[in-house]
Amino acid sequence: MNTHGNTIKRAFSLVKLFWLGDRKWVAWGWLSLVLAMLVGINILNVQISYAERAVLTSLQEKESLEFWHNIIKYALTFVVGIPLVGLFGWVKGKLHMAWRDWLTRHLLAKYYDNDHFHKINSDPRVDNPDQRLQQDVSLVCDKVMTISLALIDSALAFCAFITILWLISPTLVGVAVCYAAFGTFIMLRFGKRLIGLNFEQEKLEADFRRNLMYNREHATSIASYRGADREHKGVSERFRLVLSNWNNVLSWQRNLTLFRVGYDYFIIVVPMVLTAPLFFSGAVDVGAVFQAGTSFGRVLGALSVFVGQFMLIAELAASAQRLASFNEILDRLHDRSCDPEEQCEIERGRDAADGVEVRDLTVLTPDRKRRLMEGISFRIESGDRLFISGPSGVGKSSLLKAVAGLWTQGRGRIDVPAAQDVLFLPQTPYMPLGNLRDQLTYPGRGEPPSDEELIELMRLVNLGEHVDRYGMDEVHPWADTLSLGEQQRIAFLRMLIVAPKLAILDEATSNLDAENEARLYDLVTARGITVVSVAHRPAVLKHHNRVLEIKQGGEWSFAAV
Repeated sequence: MNTHGNTIKRAFSLVKLFWLGDRKWVAWGWLSLVLAMLVGINILNVQISYAERAVLTSLQEKESLEFWHNIIKYALTFVVGIPLVGLFGWVKGKLHMAWRDWLTRHLLAKYYDNDHFHKINSDPRVDNPDQRLQQDVSLVCDKVMTISLALIDSALAFCAFITILWLISPTLVGVAVCYAAFGTFIMLRFGKRLIGLNFEQEKLEADFRRNLMYNREHATSIASYRGADREHKGVSERFRLVLSNWNNVLSWQRNLTLFRVGYDYFIIVVPMVLTAPLFFSGAVDVGAVFQAGTSFGRVLGALSVFVGQFMLIAELAASAQRLASFNEILDRLHDRSCDPEEQCEIERGRDAADGVEVRDLTVLTPDRKRRLMEGISFRIESGDRLFISGPSGVGKSSLLKAVAGLWTQGRGRIDVPAAQDVLFLPQTPYMPLGNLRDQLTYPGRGEPPSDEELIELMRLVNLGEHVDRYGMDEVHPWADTLSLGEQQRIAFLRMLIVAPKLAILDEATSNLDAENEARLYDLVTARGITVVSVAHRPAVLKHHNRVLEIKQGGEWSFAAV
């Protein structure tokens, strides 16, 4: 259990931020209300216990007036208890909602800060970050709160009912302690396997869902290869693993449930067996017998809280471990620190005015085990247009991403303009959800242009007819509606709106004819934007005035065109 204890400890370092951070007054306000209601509910349960005893005793003694007096008090207790117990779940839900809201926003802020989401999605240590942000956050908040409140409630119930139980029969107290110790030992001994199985189940479920999503995103490519059978086999195999592990989970849950049910049933029998001789001897009345059963159950429930919450603890451990590791990696990215076994990242600066300067740059593969290139150095001035050429596989796109700050594995220094003045255009542009206006103005830096200005820009990039065809307000799946060439022209339109000091183009005109390609490069040149390009077509070279040629074996040369 040491590993799981460490997991809970790691998760606690994340959980405590809500209770000690900028919204601590909201957190403690709701928690204080929850605790006050728990105290009230336990006081109510004690009153119910005595009221029930009084009703049963008056029945046993056939005292009619006393019975009606006691039954009215019994009913009034429930009148008070109904709103208290009924509203407790709502108040607990509000605390959970406030906690999840804060924790999700806290993680999202770090996830999207400085493009960390790009780095973490390519980190092999982090599978399915979307699941961690959505499902694991909710589970951790819910399970931590449920388990914590169960512990608090158990402590209150123990204090409330241990005295009652002791006054009826001290033997019952000793039996309750031994019975709870036995149940806890069994759950610890045979239940810890369930924690590992739950963790594995979450991972397998996430992999299955990711495979389905990946197929959906690449449906056209899969169909063009007639690869449906292959994908079907892959998805089916992942689903088989899901079911196989789930079968193991069910088997262990079955065994623990059988034990738990037997454990709970004997809670009813044991106090009756121990108090029946007292009743038959006349030492206690029938009401005391039933009160002893209720009190024994409450005390035993308090002592057996681990037995009752073990399933939740198993589920919490899996989600807490995933969420804690996710937060730790985000913190390392935020601190810009490297793991001890890794080399430090490429150094970035802002000393090249509006141009680009690369000094003694070595670019490594993502796993840092192989050099893609080494010792690259060059400088281009503001307004220059650099073309990076070379055979496939030498690392041209990796160098491009390093200049853009999207590839950090390596050594050396790159000086470029500030991040907000750099725009990267990939071969397949990103088309966000929304209308045509949203496509044109993405990512939304600065004051958005008017519709008239957007229409004029669309005319400049030969997309003027799209306004009549779609309008500005219609919503479509644009990645499927527009051809890749049209999407690439929209990407250039976005660049004209953003007007960056540096534009980095990775096969950004690969689906354009020569006329449209020349038109777009002329628009960029006319605006004095510094350009760094990679393209497989040699004809693109004529739109540049500098060339960096990378050769097999690591040799390179830099020259004017």
